[in-house]
Amino acid sequence: MTGIPLIKEINEAYESTGLSLRTSNPSFHIFDMRDANQLTVNHYPPHRLDFFTLIISFGTKSLNFTLNTTTFENVDHFIVCAAPGQVMKWEKNDDWFGFCLCFKSDFIRYESEVNLLEDFPFFNIKQTNLFPINESEFRDLASNCQQIVTEQVNGFSYNSQIMRALLQAVLWQVRRIYEGSKQHPIEKQSLILASQFHYLVNKHFIHKTLVADYADMLNITANHLSQTIKAATGKTAKSIVTERRLEEAKYLLRFTNNDISEIAFHLNFAEPTHFTKLFKKEVQSTPLQYRQNNK
Repeated sequence: MTGIPLIKEINEAYESTGLSLRTSNPSFHIFDMRDANQLTVNHYPPHRLDFFTLIISFGTKSLNFTLNTTTFENVDHFIVCAAPGQVMKWEKNDDWFGFCLCFKSDFIRYESEVNLLEDFPFFNIKQTNLFPINESEFRDLASNCQQIVTEQVNGFSYNSQIMRALLQAVLWQVRRIYEGSKQHPIEKQSLILASQFHYLVNKHFIHKTLVADYADMLNITANHLSQTIKAATGKTAKSIVTERRLEEAKYLLRFTNNDISEIAFHLNFAEPTHFTKLFKKEVQSTPLQYRQNNK
């Protein structure tokens, strides 16, 4: 059974794209995207990273970027907020400009990735968080990013503490921009819980398919979770778990050559017929038809 590659470490991601950059800190690294303009590849097929990625780009040309199943063509002034496990791919035909930050939740002293989502919900894995920025916003972000680069390169005393503080400043700046791009503020506790739920579903959907499983992990009742998710998203908690399983099936049908039964068993269906029946009910086509139409 082959799947979409999961790249666990920052240096592994750099190596796979031909970047000569390396980091001695497994939990954090930043680089000026101009340093990536000598990449040995100009496209990166579907993949997942096992850490948070923040791309702040301004002036990049001829870039197509896919996050989840949404493709953005010829994007230039933008921010990408990618959560661990999110499917990405990109293709570029010109130079990059801006900054790329890769980090794990432990670097900024969050107990877990779920806790991090409370402050920075733009890392909700179910959302396609690529949004535009203007020149003033980029200038403010770039100022902090450049300071982080300087601290990283010089390695002076307390540089980890300073980089951590500057990274948090960047994330709060991004939240301000993110909220400004939305019609409604995202302060409500129900939306925070929804982000946490989506994160847990993405991490455990193969082996945990019951709403009660996620309620236990969030230390709330299944009824409270169901009501909150319904109010925040308009969907039932159960349907979100089902959607995530089928979303993974779509990725595997599009991007791998695994047969239908392999995919069904990988997604923990008791029988391939159960998988096919559910897929056809929700997607209005059989898995084979979906593959033929989307390859």
